[in-house]
Amino acid sequence: MTLDEYNNAVKQIMGEQQSIAQTTAQLAMTGKANPTSPEFTQIMAKQWSLVQQMAKLNTDLMMGVMSPKK
Repeated sequence: MTLDEYNNAVKQIMGEQQSIAQTTAQLAMTGKANPTSPEFTQIMAKQWSLVQQMAKLNTDLMMGVMSPKK
């Protein structure tokens, strides 16, 4: 993975997190942002997946798993 690919992956993850934040706010306004809501639980599972993806990307970056730009 090049640094450009890393940056693009981070941008994509941040965009997905923004979408999750907006959906969570909408659920909160309707009183559905709680653990008993299947939609909320699904959104939080997606958020956790994104956090894990970000952690892996950052670990790869710190460990020097990046390849030079071709």
